[in-house]
Amino acid sequence: MVRIGVIGCGGIMRNAHFGPTLGEHPDVELVACYDLNPDAAASFAADFGGEAVGSEAEVCARADAVYIAIPPDAHGPAEQACLESDTPFFVEKPQALDLGLAREIADEVARRGLMTMVGYQWRYTPSGQAFREALEGCTPALVNMWWHQGTPRIPFNRYKRKSGGQVVEQVTHIVDTVRYAVGEIVEVFGRQANVVHRSEADWENDDVGAALVRFAGGALGTITNCYALTEGAPGGSGAEVLAPDRRVLWQAKELTIRTADGEERVPPFAGPPHRFEDLAFIEAVKTGDSTGILSPYGDSINTLAVTLACAQSGESGRPVAI
Repeated sequence: MVRIGVIGCGGIMRNAHFGPTLGEHPDVELVACYDLNPDAAASFAADFGGEAVGSEAEVCARADAVYIAIPPDAHGPAEQACLESDTPFFVEKPQALDLGLAREIADEVARRGLMTMVGYQWRYTPSGQAFREALEGCTPALVNMWWHQGTPRIPFNRYKRKSGGQVVEQVTHIVDTVRYAVGEIVEVFGRQANVVHRSEADWENDDVGAALVRFAGGALGTITNCYALTEGAPGGSGAEVLAPDRRVLWQAKELTIRTADGEERVPPFAGPPHRFEDLAFIEAVKTGDSTGILSPYGDSINTLAVTLACAQSGESGRPVAI
C-alpha cells in the first residue's frame, strides 16, 4: 500500500487525479491533505479519506509520497517540505514561475536522489508514445504548436503575474510533448498582446501570442496561443511535425501520420489522460523503480525554460536563448 499525501485540494486533484484514478486505486491510501483553504482540505478528506492537516510538513510526515497541485505562483514551501523529509513527490505543471527557484529545487532533488514526477501527462499516453515513435529515424524540419480557446475559466489564468501567461500555464503541455517527440528547443523569439480583453477590469494578461522557435537538431517551429475566442468558437490544441517523408499531427488523444502511401490514424484511447501518469507514479513509488517516470523534475526544467523564454521574449521583443 502506498500512503499518499496531497498539498493543494482544488479541482485538478479532484477531477484529474483522485476522482478518476487514485481514489479507486487498490494500492493507494490517502492519509493526509493540506490546503491554504482549510475548508477545501476538509472537504477533500471527507470525499477521499485521510485527514486534513495544518501544514505541508505534516503531510510529508505521514505519507510515502506527495501530490502537489497548487497555483503556479505558490511553489516553494511544498517542495521544500518534501525535500527536507526526503519524500518523493509529484508536482503539477508549471512547477514554478521562477526558473531560478526551479533550478534550486532540481539541484536538491538530484543531490538527494529523490523520486519526482512533473504532471506532463501526454508523454505517458498511447498517443504521446505513438507521436514519439512516428518520428523515430526522421529528420523533423518544421514544427507547429498551438492552443486556441476563449477566456480561461480558472481565475488565476486571468493574471499573468499569477499564471505566467497562457504559454507557461497551458501551452506548456504542447511544448513538453513536442520536446519528448522531436527534441530540445534552444531559442525562441516571440510577441504577445492583449487584443480582445483590453476593456475588462478583471484581466491582466495577454490573450494572443506567437513565437518562432529553433530546435537543437536544426528544425524551426512556431507556437501560437489564444485566449481571444468567443464561447463556442472553434479552437483546439496540438502540434504538427513536417519531415521529408511524412506529416505527423498530434491532437490530444488522436494521432495522424500522412505519407506518400496514404494516411494512418492511431485510434484514440479511452479514459482520462492523467490516468497513465498516475499509474506510473504509484508503481514507481511502490517498487522503487523510477524507469517508468518519463517526466522527472530535472528534465521538466527544460520545458519550463522554453515557456518562460516565450514570455520573456514576448515582453522584450528580442530573441531568448534557452
